[in-house]
Amino acid sequence: MKAPETPQNESERLQALDAYQILDTLPEREFDSITEIASFICQTPISLISLIDKDRQWFKSNLGLDAKETPREQAFCAHAINHPETPFIVEDSSLDDRFADNPLVTGDPHVRFYVGAPLVTSEGHAIGTLCVIDLVPRKLSEVQLKALRALADQVIAQLELRKKLHELELLKLKLQEKNQETERFAHLISHDLKAPLRSLVSLSELIFEESEGKLNEVAETGLMHLKSKAEHAYHLVQGILNHSISGGQSLQTEKILLAPFIEELIRFCSPPEDIHVISDVQLDQAHLDPTLLHQILQNLLSNAIKYNDKPEGIIYVRIFKNLEDVVIEIQDNGPGIPHNCKERIFIMFQTLQSIDRFGIKGTGIGLNTVKKLVELMQGSIEIDSEITEGTIFRVRLPLE
Repeated sequence: MKAPETPQNESERLQALDAYQILDTLPEREFDSITEIASFICQTPISLISLIDKDRQWFKSNLGLDAKETPREQAFCAHAINHPETPFIVEDSSLDDRFADNPLVTGDPHVRFYVGAPLVTSEGHAIGTLCVIDLVPRKLSEVQLKALRALADQVIAQLELRKKLHELELLKLKLQEKNQETERFAHLISHDLKAPLRSLVSLSELIFEESEGKLNEVAETGLMHLKSKAEHAYHLVQGILNHSISGGQSLQTEKILLAPFIEELIRFCSPPEDIHVISDVQLDQAHLDPTLLHQILQNLLSNAIKYNDKPEGIIYVRIFKNLEDVVIEIQDNGPGIPHNCKERIFIMFQTLQSIDRFGIKGTGIGLNTVKKLVELMQGSIEIDSEITEGTIFRVRLPLE
């Protein structure tokens, strides 16, 4: 028996094989289908996808053979990878000095006929073969050889696809870990800052009340400016905190009676006297997450109230069923949103107006959180708006 030569690019070849992370994996239907087709086309009882490791040949798919691997020095395929340009053909192993006394020829499975189409990566490394084996001497036609080479290309294509999917999964995990770290950091920082900022807001309000009429105009303006900045910082931190909390939430659905739910929501948002909120709930109940739903609608309704610029603000809250969705609309008669800004408003820290009707500057966090929560509930959010005429935020959520 003649031992196979070691390819000159052996180190790079083994690295290419390891990159696929395919060795010692479980059978996969995609590869088994290829050996079945190869065996059918070539009319052989055995067909293998053989990968040549450092000291062994290992079978990713082995039709007609019980073995999972064999020593590399006995492998016909270890010879084949030295000729990556063409199929390696042994018509009768008993008449071939390289294989006549090979244990795979003299013993089980008694290989007589072998053809291996090398599996060649895009970098030119032969990592194994798609081979067909028979127990009697024979030949393949040119059509069969061409088909075998084409199937070998499909093995490489499957390996590349598998590799790309694995890389994407790793990237996804890294992004998830990075996002979780960012969310945890934002939560910790926001939580630590929230209390002192709330104290600063309360202190500035107290000083303003206690010193009313006692300060000169410059001092009073400065105090008002301090109070405004403190309130903005507090709302910014509160928004980041809500955003980070929302990232770790999971769905906890339950039956919600929608009419009472909306009534309570309106009371919670406390619209001023010049803002009229009209509810039109056409659906009795739905199975949704009440906490997430409240966060979504509270943010949308609060925005409709805060940014309404009309002497008499009118807001409609509508709920109805559309096919298998619950559709919730928050419509206002406010300033409207420019067409080119409809996507930008959902981006973190993006705002359209400097201050709301109460003189508080927006943080650009709320709508980003809303979109995130809607998507967590497997829903979608869209906008219809006309400048000066108002805006409709439309949320679609699965009924079940």
